Amino acid sequence: MVLHGDIMSSPVIKRYIPDEEAFEAIKSDFGFLVKRIKISGFEYDLQIRDGYFNLYYKGNSIGKILYKKPIEQYEVSIHSTFVHDRIKKRFNPVSLNNYLIFKIPRKQLHPLFSSQNLNSMASKVKKNNFQEEIIYEQMLMTDNVNRDDLIIIDRQVMDKVSKTKMDLLTLKRKENSNYQFCVVEVKLGNNPELEGEVIKQLKGYVKMIEDNFNDYRECYEKNFKQKRKLGTLAGPDSINIVPDVSGVVVVMGYSELANKSIDKLGKKDESIKVIQFKNWLNIKELD
Repeated sequence: MVLHGDIMSSPVIKRYIPDEEAFEAIKSDFGFLVKRIKISGFEYDLQIRDGYFNLYYKGNSIGKILYKKPIEQYEVSIHSTFVHDRIKKRFNPVSLNNYLIFKIPRKQLHPLFSSQNLNSMASKVKKNNFQEEIIYEQMLMTDNVNRDDLIIIDRQVMDKVSKTKMDLLTLKRKENSNYQFCVVEVKLGNNPELEGEVIKQLKGYVKMIEDNFNDYRECYEKNFKQKRKLGTLAGPDSINIVPDVSGVVVVMGYSELANKSIDKLGKKDESIKVIQFKNWLNIKELD
């Protein structure tokens, strides 16, 4: 908990549903969507925020889903470029700053997030919001689900004091149900930030968690427990997050450029850990 003078402030990060009754209602209302997320191989993703959810497709936010007690309806905000006219006509949203605001009763969630509508929104995300690094970030997410030794607990993390978003926040198992935070920054091998800026980014995120460790621990122990109940995470039913905090840069592709940048990084700061993925074909496996 952060202290300002003698006054205790609110947590710097809060990504869980504090009210158990509200959580149970949301769990029931969105069970169908969790099933579709699993069927998609986690190309879709649902992340808990402070008082709302983000629905992602391949790492890109499709919509923001707000809830308030008593939960009779949800407010869903979706960028207008992602919404087909057919959906607008049926649900009659209000337009606000390039977003469409849907007031959806609980029973209307299924029709709004039907397979047809999700596919429609996903196709528009791919057409209008393609980002190469986000695609690789998504690959890490989908290829590391159902693990209990390394759990990707959150993406695009930003707390009340940070100015930029960390790519991925993971939990690395130490022993039994004890886990430690590990920040993962995903960079393409041709990203100029590998020249040195990434060192500042990564160390800044690690320090941010260390300085607010109790808030982060409380937040993500609760976040993990709720995601386990929702069915979007594997692992034990509950975890205990312990010090220390680490960080790693994951470099994807563009190997020749990446090798040079990684070499420079090592000379600037030997403490920076780098994992490099190369799209290298083993010719023996082609026979």
